[in-house]
Amino acid sequence: MLVRWRALPLWFCLSIPQVLFGAGHEVGKDLFLEGIQQYQKGNPSAARQLFEQAAAAGLSSPSLFYNLGVACYQLGDLDAADYAFRQLLSGPDDALARYNLGLIELARDNPESARRWFEQSAAADNAPEKLRVLSQTQLTRLAEPQAAPAPTPDSRGYLAVSGGYDSNIAGLPDASASSEGGFFTEALAAGSLAFQAGADSLLTLDAAAFARRHPSQDNYDSRVLQGRFGWSEKLDTGELGARFALAQSWFDGERFERRVGLEGFRDWDFCSVARTIDRCRLFVSAAQVTGGPDFEAYDGQVYRLHLDALRYVQQWRIEGDYQLEINRRRDMQTTNGFVSVSPTRHGLEMTVLYAVDRGVNIGGLGAFRHSRYVDPHRVPESVGESGTRRDNRFEAGVVLERSLDARWLVRAEWRILENQSSLAQYDYQRQTLMLSVEGSL
Repeated sequence: MLVRWRALPLWFCLSIPQVLFGAGHEVGKDLFLEGIQQYQKGNPSAARQLFEQAAAAGLSSPSLFYNLGVACYQLGDLDAADYAFRQLLSGPDDALARYNLGLIELARDNPESARRWFEQSAAADNAPEKLRVLSQTQLTRLAEPQAAPAPTPDSRGYLAVSGGYDSNIAGLPDASASSEGGFFTEALAAGSLAFQAGADSLLTLDAAAFARRHPSQDNYDSRVLQGRFGWSEKLDTGELGARFALAQSWFDGERFERRVGLEGFRDWDFCSVARTIDRCRLFVSAAQVTGGPDFEAYDGQVYRLHLDALRYVQQWRIEGDYQLEINRRRDMQTTNGFVSVSPTRHGLEMTVLYAVDRGVNIGGLGAFRHSRYVDPHRVPESVGESGTRRDNRFEAGVVLERSLDARWLVRAEWRILENQSSLAQYDYQRQTLMLSVEGSL
């Protein structure tokens, strides 16, 4: 693997000086050329230091990031190499960057992720024929039958612990906020087992547990347990799968909802919608909901559709999604009136992250959600307004991420949310500040 990979940098290094000399940073150019010499002498550590000094001196060119990635890869610093090669995405060397990112995923023992990068490199319009052949060679080797492994499941885990402040604690999903602020803690643990069911098929079993506590307002505490059993099939262009899902949630210590349903998804590794998109996903689900003893109004069905797209542009990661949710619940009928808990929702969200340094990302998010409830509310004037409830929810936030190592990262988030409703009792504003530590196990 390394021998094949080494041959490619030499081919591209031949054209580097022409690209570099137009940059106009004399100190950076000299450091860069000295780094090339050190690399050719077999000293990648010194070469890396010189390349990083050239970048600090203001030099910024595809050739610099490419050779920095080469040196970092040879030194075994895969995260640094990954960062360097991602600077080339969406540029003239996009296909080359994707090929090298595939090599990095192979070194990380992630063959499926590597396969996606090689497919994208081979399919790129600007890929030179030699690079296209190299990518196809890697894909052929990945497709070759492997020695039959012992039938042991592949296990994965995830853990996140968070804490923060909520200026307006919210309770049930359809209720107004509490108008009371307070600190909170959250914990999320998830794990999965995958069993080989065929050459390209997997059976998966996964479980997740979530808890949120409000020390000063424990009547807003919530918990969720979820389990899923599913099947997935790897396709030439991505993945197709279906799952059976079961979930139970609690609110204020009482059983809130039990959901039993089916989920289906289709992933595309590389799709084009006007411009090249690095990943697309379609997710659909349908669930039967049974409310707890005090929450029978939530009995019914919920249907969801989720479209997600991801795009890498040099240091930028851009992700957008659309969500449709249709609720058909029993609703709340009392002697004093009627309250609908059956909204149809349309949501749009975009998240943008910028890699300012290796392992450091900063970015922002924006979201909008429109909800319309099926039947008009009828409540006493002392309780609030009556009529058809329509909500427009706006959300914005900033995010800062810092990787601790290949598995763990720290994230800080600040979010502002405003809900504007046609019924005044459901208007509210909310700010949350949260710090979390999360990682894969």
